Amino acid sequence: MIHAKIKSNYNRKEEIMKTILACFTALFICLLSTSGAQAGKIVLANDEWQLTNYGFTVNPINDPATYVNNVAKWFTGGSPGNFLAYSSNFGLTGSHLASTMTTAGHTWNVTMGITFNLATLLTYDGVFIAGDSADNTVLINYVNAGGNVYLAGGTGWGGPVDEAARWNTFLNYFGLGFGSFYNGVQGNIEISSSHPIFAGVDHLYQNNGNNALDILLSDPRSEVLISFNGHGLYAIYDSGSVSVPEPSTLLLLGSGLIGLGYFVRKRMKK
Repeated sequence: MIHAKIKSNYNRKEEIMKTILACFTALFICLLSTSGAQAGKIVLANDEWQLTNYGFTVNPINDPATYVNNVAKWFTGGSPGNFLAYSSNFGLTGSHLASTMTTAGHTWNVTMGITFNLATLLTYDGVFIAGDSADNTVLINYVNAGGNVYLAGGTGWGGPVDEAARWNTFLNYFGLGFGSFYNGVQGNIEISSSHPIFAGVDHLYQNNGNNALDILLSDPRSEVLISFNGHGLYAIYDSGSVSVPEPSTLLLLGSGLIGLGYFVRKRMKK
């Protein structure tokens, strides 16, 4: 009877230790697999008018040029970049925008005549999109692979509900979203933010966009930067805002956890 009880306790301890070791191993593998992820960045604009030719000319101090140059620098880390405007919408096809980007030393490609897949997008430092639909899964994979996306809403193409649905699979994955109605915000709207994409920017023009939403407030990587009367106008996703331990640190942590589990198991056997 006593022997059976001892054996039962021993078996129970063995099962507990196996569970602990399995958890330690799973945690280590999970951390190690995520440590190499170098995801990119997203700028979400509720409207496309600020980068149109009209948006440039109606702004008295050329803030749109400063703004889009800031976005490009934020995407590349400050060096000249190779950018794709995958859109036929006038928010991204204007001459003022093209001139601004090329004058700053960037390569600015306005075309939809590409194969829209991960391999193609990875040849660009950033992809600018507005209006025309694009494969949300490809965009998710692109950002996860280190790519950068500028997405503008409020184009009126298909109406607010359809426009939000067109992009929310992509945006929701990164804690962002588009509202399903047009917000009615119009004019040169004051900009007040310490974020680098708004350095030196005082006002940007807009005309009735989809609200930019932060749907995961607990995640510091996604954030609404500019709001107006309760309407989110500009939001970002920045994978670099949360530091990830180096692989060597994770390896040391995992080895320590596994070693600790082995030591405890050995003591329990005694």
